[in-house]
Amino acid sequence: EVPYNESCEGIKALLDQGVARYAGVSNVSIEQLKIAQEILGDKLVAVQNQYSPIHLETQDTLEYCAKEGLAFVCWSPLGGYRHPYDEHLFDPFREVAAKHGVSYQRVVLAWELAKGDHMFVIPGAHRPETILDSLKADELELSPEELKFLG
Repeated sequence: EVPYNESCEGIKALLDQGVARYAGVSNVSIEQLKIAQEILGDKLVAVQNQYSPIHLETQDTLEYCAKEGLAFVCWSPLGGYRHPYDEHLFDPFREVAAKHGVSYQRVVLAWELAKGDHMFVIPGAHRPETILDSLKADELELSPEELKFLG
């Protein structure tokens, strides 16, 4: 196993050689993110971590990215269909979706995008209609009351 700082030094070497202009890190804790920032400086522009209504454990990293001006790229924004979870976790999203006449998945994506201009989502898509529904998430404006209700 390679120490994290050594991996970051390897990325920095590639940046210094001009192989890449900017860097991102994935699946990191805040501690690892701070190490990457120290080594990569302003060339570090993005963090990609899992985030969804059922995976909120990276909320602190999301908030840190907002404070530091880093993009937060959210993978598996709907929680991942292969992971067991309590389906009732999505009930508030279904309730808001019914009011808007849209899918609850679109509400989840809109809720995530409402976290800030630094937030990006990478939803999976298995059918063309799913792709189209996901693309419309940024058109759905949730009220402050709805955002508070969703958490």
